[in-house]
Amino acid sequence: MMSRRRALVGLGLVPLFACRAARARSDARKVSLAVGGKAALFYLPLTLAERLGYFAAEGLQVKILDFAGGAKALQAMMGGSADFVSGGIDHVLTLRARGQKLQSFVLQTATTSIALGVARGRTFRSAADLAGMKVGVTAPGSSTHMVVNHLLTAAGLRADDVSIIGVGTGPAAVAAMKAGHIDALANVEPAITILKRSGAMNVVVETMSERGCRQVFGELLPVGSLYTREAFIRQNPAIVQGLTNAMVKALLWLQKATPQQVLQAVPAQYAMGDPAVYLAAYQRSRPGYSRDGSIPAAGVAALYEALRRFDPAVRAAPEFDVGQAFDNRFVQQALKGTGQASSDGASRVIAIS
Repeated sequence: MMSRRRALVGLGLVPLFACRAARARSDARKVSLAVGGKAALFYLPLTLAERLGYFAAEGLQVKILDFAGGAKALQAMMGGSADFVSGGIDHVLTLRARGQKLQSFVLQTATTSIALGVARGRTFRSAADLAGMKVGVTAPGSSTHMVVNHLLTAAGLRADDVSIIGVGTGPAAVAAMKAGHIDALANVEPAITILKRSGAMNVVVETMSERGCRQVFGELLPVGSLYTREAFIRQNPAIVQGLTNAMVKALLWLQKATPQQVLQAVPAQYAMGDPAVYLAAYQRSRPGYSRDGSIPAAGVAALYEALRRFDPAVRAAPEFDVGQAFDNRFVQQALKGTGQASSDGASRVIAIS
């Protein structure tokens, strides 16, 4: 334990004394944040902000509530159990279409960062072959479900042409596929790489890379973000700024970190017993992370149009200005504090060297 701690300090990953001092502050502001599968690489920037002490350095005590999927995390926030959500901008757009004024304020993933695989032995020539299959998603209504719905619509299928089954992330998703409970799986890393390497599943669609995301959606769709009610943002700008500062610092750290440093920064159990597989999954996920936290207007508009194509409720609702669904001012302020220039809302992704 001591050797791991010394290694982290030596790499500058965990400013232990600063973290302890920040946690001990009696005036630290307590906030709760819901997430749908915290150990997934989709939420790596959130984990880094927590583990590297960036939330504590902002005077925040962040209680992270972990759920089986993004839809469950959204329900927790809407029900008053959490102040914020780490989850999909697609949820923000869907709820705004229904009259609920939610708003994203810092981006984690600049691509959809979700993959689809089919069980070994299953034929897949196009999304039309999903008809009749049992398709696993993190939770019904989550961003993984959104990707499945988009693929079905593009193939001329209806949502009820498949059976959607919530299987969570990580070990639960892996177990569901290996046990034969599902025929296909839309999920996030590291579950995708684990199943691919085991031979239990063939990956047929990926949206982690820019190329993969454009092939599926025609545009880079930003998904992973921090969001909450618009009114809560107005009432608590200092807390929102603190969360944003921490997330931007984590994203900037991630740009420069080696894969080994990332592995050392996350809890050991996230590797699910195989650090090599976790590192491989991280390399697959890496292209999708936002570089500076800015939310791209064009990407949000494209995401809204994708939702209108397959979600009857969004299509039937009056159109609205998608610019209301996000606010980049907190990121712009955070970047000033780091000496970085804002990308003017056009979030970039990390290039693989």
